[in-house]
Amino acid sequence: MAETFSLIETMLATIRRHSMLERGDKILVAVSGGPDSVALLHALWSVRDELGISLHVAHLNHSFRGRESDLDAEYVRDLAANLSLDCTVEKIDVPQIQRSLRLSPEEAARLVRYEFLERAAVDIRADRIALAHTADDQVETVLLNMLRGTGLDGLAGMPPVRGKVIRPLIAIRRSEVEGYVESAAADLHPRVDITNLLPMYTRNRLRLELLPLLRREFNPEIDAAILRLVELAREDTAYLNMESKGALGRVTVSREEGAIALDPAGLMSYPVAIRRRLIREAVKAVRGELADIGFAHVEELLRLLGAGSDFEYELPGGAFVERTRQALRFLSSRPLELPIIYCYDLAVPGRTYVPEIEVAVETEVSITPIEPFRPPGSMEIVLNGDSIVGKLKVRNWQPGDRIRPFGLHGSKKVQDIFVDAKIPRLARHRVPLIVDDEKVVWVAGLALSELVKATKATRKFLQLRCTPELASVHSGMV
Repeated sequence: MAETFSLIETMLATIRRHSMLERGDKILVAVSGGPDSVALLHALWSVRDELGISLHVAHLNHSFRGRESDLDAEYVRDLAANLSLDCTVEKIDVPQIQRSLRLSPEEAARLVRYEFLERAAVDIRADRIALAHTADDQVETVLLNMLRGTGLDGLAGMPPVRGKVIRPLIAIRRSEVEGYVESAAADLHPRVDITNLLPMYTRNRLRLELLPLLRREFNPEIDAAILRLVELAREDTAYLNMESKGALGRVTVSREEGAIALDPAGLMSYPVAIRRRLIREAVKAVRGELADIGFAHVEELLRLLGAGSDFEYELPGGAFVERTRQALRFLSSRPLELPIIYCYDLAVPGRTYVPEIEVAVETEVSITPIEPFRPPGSMEIVLNGDSIVGKLKVRNWQPGDRIRPFGLHGSKKVQDIFVDAKIPRLARHRVPLIVDDEKVVWVAGLALSELVKATKATRKFLQLRCTPELASVHSGMV
């Protein structure tokens, strides 16, 4: 009983401190079936009347663990039913998305999970999305940020509130969660993901190897020290962000949907800490978020500004920056559209390296059939070379692209193919398209055009293969 009371009281204090909820709110609770998310759901359910909130459960089956993943979904459905709560469950082949986009399992799962939760929240008209990150998750996140190289924002870790997302357990240690779910009062019996106990992912190795080493050899209170650092960094970051937003208003020359223009001299008059934030705020103003925008991009923009000459600079994911004598302009297409960020003629036969996505496209030509035949979903495909019109190119998706998929009579938007395959919007520019002068030939790993399929009558066979490559291996390669 003590564990139950302690966790709920700490959670309520966190909710009040950060103004996470209001009476009447509908909360979408993300539940994996593990101890943390199960404790969060049960704790919120226990105080739902006191808080004046309603709950809806959401579970994403990532398909990483076969039958075990299916059992996780069944457990969450049963738990929601036992609590008389509605439940949204969706199954997505994340391993396939991971392979198609050449991401780590963690990166792919995170992209798909957040898009699923955002869609589910819209569907049920949720006011908030509750995630079960704990204080231990916060410690691990900050350490990972430090190992990768981070600024002050990274030291501030995961915010308790960001938009609709709330983290009610962010001040609670994992040991308290375990005590809660094991208590007789809760009687929850959560699922255990055995992969969390294996040093196969970076976060697992940090949790299982690095943190125990730091506690044993350097500071037994390292977790508390990092959490104090988080609080200090969060307060400093909040102040700097407030100052940068005020400065943004003072240096803004014009602003409209998808575009903002700043006074270059005014921007450069601020200390560098504010300059960096002004750049990031301007990018966020036209993109809505800062995914893929790193320290190097911001520093390069500041370097170009300091040179005093006009320039054009393209950022990842759809932001374009240009400097003229009058203004520094940040531009973006409409939210669901991404501009061209790469386009290369294919060497036929030969190899063409695409540095923007670190992929090589290899082509081979033969007058005899190339075996084995590869299905449209493969990263290796065989085409009828005589059906190609003009030159082959590799480029990213553009709004309006269509393809006549293998086996179908009509055409289909490439955007709809991405939606069907659950490819996250922010990752679609990483999927290479092979096109000729008239049509989309192949959406790599997703769809082959019916118009270029090889048949018994084919006289010239063309084999295409997309493979991930290291940029360092191809320095200077076109």
